[in-house]
This record gives sequence, structure tokens and C-alpha cells, in this order.
Amino acid sequence: MKNILIPTDFSKNSKNSIRYALDLFQVTPCHFFLLYVNVEGSNFTEKPAYEFGTNILVELEPKAINQKLNDLEKFITSISSKKEHHHFTTIREQGYFLSSIRKHIQEKEIDLIIMGTQGASELKEFFTGTRSGDVITKVECDTLVVPKKAKFQGFKQVILPVDFEMAYDDATLNKIANYITSDKAHINLLYVTKSPIPLLEEIEVLQKHLAQRLSEKLMNTVSFHRVVSRKVEDGVHSFAEGLNANFIIMISKDYNLFQKLFLDTTVEEVSFDTSIPLLSLQG
Repeated sequence: MKNILIPTDFSKNSKNSIRYALDLFQVTPCHFFLLYVNVEGSNFTEKPAYEFGTNILVELEPKAINQKLNDLEKFITSISSKKEHHHFTTIREQGYFLSSIRKHIQEKEIDLIIMGTQGASELKEFFTGTRSGDVITKVECDTLVVPKKAKFQGFKQVILPVDFEMAYDDATLNKIANYITSDKAHINLLYVTKSPIPLLEEIEVLQKHLAQRLSEKLMNTVSFHRVVSRKVEDGVHSFAEGLNANFIIMISKDYNLFQKLFLDTTVEEVSFDTSIPLLSLQG
């Protein structure tokens, strides 16, 4: 059974990430942990809510949050079709956001975190891109970022940006294979470069080798593409739009793809700007 952690702020976008998760894993046995963390979300540094005395979050917490959690359970029941292989646990706690995430990853052996982007709760702006970016870059767990209004309609065109300075081991490729279960999906290996000069022979060898290894792991068509762009996020976005892609997979090991090749770019920029669900895998 897959253990999935879904932080929630009860916003529409947060609920959409739950809906996306249920559709994505509709035939997979899962235990979904829905986590609400009562924190002050407007500051750049994390502070536990109880430091703010009569802060509105604290005043509304006991009764209002319980009601919101009950409403969330009803919402899940209404869209889950009561699948016997789906189990749900709601968690409410007060404290640090990332600390809570890390704690539950360890305690509940979480396989995947699913988060929405650009959400805002009725109590306080909380579930922002910064939060999902923090989880991607500061928490060691695979993370799926679901943009606002994204709907799961199966995978047809999947983009995998590649960094040939990073080794892709079998464990990482097996992770990709576990998510891409439909043989109808086309896997597009995307190499973004700043210069249009011909690729080095060793790079061409590496891309052919990676495509071959992926083809052995997946029953999918795999192709290699090169895009010239000053910034990797611009290259990914333009390619994704032209392809009408509906899923992006990124390997976040050491963040090599962004920090080594494109110094001024981070995985956060891509996750915040894209309108396509993005899966960040720990390599």
C-alpha cells in the first residue's frame, strides 16, 4: 500500500489536489494522510501559531478547524466512490510546517507528498508557492505539485528534463515506471542548453543510453529533444506548451539540473510557474 501525505488548508486548490490524487491512484491501494498545520503563513520564517497570542488562527482553531476537517471528510467521501482500497486519516496539529511534514514522513513511512499551488485559506494566506517550493527543496520525499484547476486525464505526453552530469540509477528509473503505468504515454527526454552548438559526442551517447534504459523499464515510446533557452524554466515551458504536455517529472537529486547548469534557476521556479502537474523525485 502506498502512503501519501496531503497537506491541506481547506482551499479549493487544496481540495483539487486531493481530487487529482484520488484519480491518479484510483486503482492503487493507498492510505491518504490529510494534514492541517496551524501556523502563521505570511512570514518568511516559520513560527508556531501559539507565539501570536490571540492570533485569529488560534482563536478559530478548536471549533472551526474541526468542522472544516469534518467537511473535508465528507468531500472525500463524495468523490472517492467509497473505494475499499483507499483509506483516509485526518491530522490536525499546531507548530512548524516543515517540521510537521518531516515528522509524518518518518512516522508514517510516507512515499509521496501531494500539494496544490496558489491556494489561500479562509483564515490566512497559507498554502502558497513558497510552501510547496520549500517541501520540494528541503524535505527528502517525492513530491507531486498540482497546479490550480489541473485535472487528471491520464498521461499522454510526459516531459523528463535531463541533466547528463547526474547518474540515473535503476532505483530512479523504477520510480518513474511506477508512476507511468499507461503504455499510451509518450516519454520526452528534454535537454535544455544555452547554446545552439552541436552536442558533444559523449552527450549523444549518454542520451541514447538513457533512452534505451527507460525503454527497457517502460512499455512506452521514448524520444530525445533538445531546446535552446537561456533559462531552463523557459525552455521547459515553451516545449511543454508546444507539445501540450500533461505531466513533468524532475529528478531533484542535489538539484544539479538547476544549480549546476543554470545557476540562477531552481526547481521552485519551474514548480511555481507551470500549469502542468510536476512530480519531483528524490534521486
